[in-house]
Amino acid sequence: MSNSASASPFEPNRPTLWALAAFTLWPALLSLPMLHGLWLASPLSDQYLSGIPFHAWGAAWYKRMGHLPLWDPEVFGGLPFVAAGHGDMFYPTWLLRFIVPATTAGNVSFFVHYILAGLFTYLLLRRLRVGWIGCVIGGLAYELSGLIASYPSPGHDGKLFASAMLPVMLLALVLALRDRRWEGYPLLAAATALTLLGHFQLAYYSLIATGLFALYLTFEEAGDSGAGARALRLGVGLVAVLIAFGVAAIQILPFFEYIPFSPRAQGYHGFEGSTSYAIPWSHVSEFFLKNFAGLTPRGTYWGSNPLKLHSEYLGLPVVALAVFGVTARERRRFVWWVGGIGLLFLLISLGAATPFYQVWWAIMPLVKKTRAPGQAFFVVALVTALFAGLGVERALAREGRRTMTPALIVGAAITLLGLTGVLGHVAESLAAGLQAVTGRNTIAAAQAAQSAILWGAVSSGLALVGVAAVLDYGSRRLTPRLRALALILIVGTDLWLNAHQFWSYMKPYGRDPLIDHVAATPPPYRVLDFGAYPGSVLATFDVPQVLGYHGNELRYYDELLGGKGEWKNLGFLPLWDLLAVRYAITPAGQLDSIPGFRRVLDTVPILNGDAGRARLFERLAPAPYARVVPAAIKVDSAAIIPTLLHPRMDFSRIVLFTNDQPITPEPLKQMELPPPSASRAAVTGWQPGRMTVTLDPAPPQPGYLLIAENWYPDWQATADGRPAQVLRGDYTLLTVAVPAGAKVVDLTFHSKLYELGRTLTIASLVALFIALLAAVALPRRAAHG
Repeated sequence: MSNSASASPFEPNRPTLWALAAFTLWPALLSLPMLHGLWLASPLSDQYLSGIPFHAWGAAWYKRMGHLPLWDPEVFGGLPFVAAGHGDMFYPTWLLRFIVPATTAGNVSFFVHYILAGLFTYLLLRRLRVGWIGCVIGGLAYELSGLIASYPSPGHDGKLFASAMLPVMLLALVLALRDRRWEGYPLLAAATALTLLGHFQLAYYSLIATGLFALYLTFEEAGDSGAGARALRLGVGLVAVLIAFGVAAIQILPFFEYIPFSPRAQGYHGFEGSTSYAIPWSHVSEFFLKNFAGLTPRGTYWGSNPLKLHSEYLGLPVVALAVFGVTARERRRFVWWVGGIGLLFLLISLGAATPFYQVWWAIMPLVKKTRAPGQAFFVVALVTALFAGLGVERALAREGRRTMTPALIVGAAITLLGLTGVLGHVAESLAAGLQAVTGRNTIAAAQAAQSAILWGAVSSGLALVGVAAVLDYGSRRLTPRLRALALILIVGTDLWLNAHQFWSYMKPYGRDPLIDHVAATPPPYRVLDFGAYPGSVLATFDVPQVLGYHGNELRYYDELLGGKGEWKNLGFLPLWDLLAVRYAITPAGQLDSIPGFRRVLDTVPILNGDAGRARLFERLAPAPYARVVPAAIKVDSAAIIPTLLHPRMDFSRIVLFTNDQPITPEPLKQMELPPPSASRAAVTGWQPGRMTVTLDPAPPQPGYLLIAENWYPDWQATADGRPAQVLRGDYTLLTVAVPAGAKVVDLTFHSKLYELGRTLTIASLVALFIALLAAVALPRRAAHG
């Protein structure tokens, strides 16, 4: 890449401030409903289904306990709060939840990070010596790129945070490795840490991209440095990344401990599962044309994935500028290296659509435990944005040569093809082929998408025509200021037209009579909801439920209930007793009665009336949350669930252990099971991750305390102050071996890896702060002699 600064035909006074205004304009327009108290979410988004419930619950219990809860009892029978992952628990924006409602904190987080994504890309391009207009166009191209601009639709705030940090990571490398400025290293550490705390899978992709970019800078941009100096700078960069892992250790260490207990312990359903939600070939046209593949909520999605809530639109003018940018001879090496990174992540995004992913899946660590490789497309979006910035610069430097005439012709042709319905017919033909293979009614969806495809193609085509006209003919008719403004407005408007359909708003959900009734019940208990309340919404109001919406719950619990997403065993009512189900909720009109339950509320409106109406049933005789069981046996793990579901199984007389549990139960003295224990267990103290159970009368013989809460190795117990053995009983439940005469059992969730991670995080933050001070102070000291 050339070391000479490129002259920009126009650059305003205070260029970064004006660029910031441009990056703020479009998110501000998209965020106007926030000023009326509306929430950036939809009923299909993760923010609605789990994000806000987990954020609000975590903040509320933090205030009550004075520390972060480490155990979440609200969904799927309980699971670790940090280790299992509950969103951005340690990303700096979590502090907002202590100041404003969680929904407002979510709104602010989205708004700010869109601006940051554009600004950071702009600063990267500035450091790469691209002119002001090219930097602004590049920033807009990334900030409003389809995949990133559509994150609010599925509610993926963590992905937005990680995406916004990628240009900062590259900028830090340029500062450190090319410009030899020490502040690049602490900046790299900070940006990498934030990426890890934002979204782990996107951090994985970002680290690969930045690693390759670091090699480019080391081999191609190191100037006259010798091999030793280059290796030293690269080594210091690696140390910065290690410090970043240290900063994020509070989340990373518990997460890796949890993997063997998660549904992904053995991988994500093989190669087919790992490639689910990749970008299929049917989506590729949408890189250039808005709305081409349709959207699930509008009934227009005709592609091969199960659903589509996002966009992959890169912007037709942006792609044209990027194509022009890659022909810049003076930046040939930059184009080859960065283009190679973009190509790599395009192949990753396409998943099983190309043979490449078979190799990637086979050799790359942790990939077998992930899905949705289409997420990697954010790297492609950044590479395209960088090349678009180069394209603007090159087009402005070749005034009067009509370099954009081919783009003008292509834009006019696409506009014509859209107006005549040709592109709509192409989509319908592709949908027909998919319907023949999958059996889904994709033809009807493609037919419903015709209007959206038409206007998407027309607006994309006209935007390309406008950009080409401004660059080719604007020099004679427009001042440099107006020319720059026109380019910014055309590119921004084109991307905004695509983005605005993914920014849906609704009123934050509030309490209702049904929630008030259930929440007034002293814990612990559990609710079985048959779909009246979406996802994990009940957790917002501290109402624990049998199911919920998470995606990474404990696999033993999933298997006990009959398989993730199937829950085939929930039809067996005695299992409700084992899980301490006290309430059942059904949508109005589904069930009139449930054996052993009475109806206490009938067809009441729920969640402001937005979720319809529901019925509440309460158990006539509440099932015990904890019970003393006199005997136990060890059996093969495959036999435990069928035995638990056997009609003659009595959970109060015997507990079943898998053969791997570190205990040898007393053998049964007779063929008949012993009678239930006369000792009754009462939960007398309860909060997330801590329980006190009183046994009255004390059991005369050693036995087992079986609790309707999931087991995890971080649970610890004492019986009358003495350590007691914690086991996994009845396949998934927390079980304590209690001695004869025990009166009080205390259980605490205590994670040693969380504490180690917290210590590493604090130490790494201190190291990062010292490095930042050194990076700022040392150059000043050298300058002053």
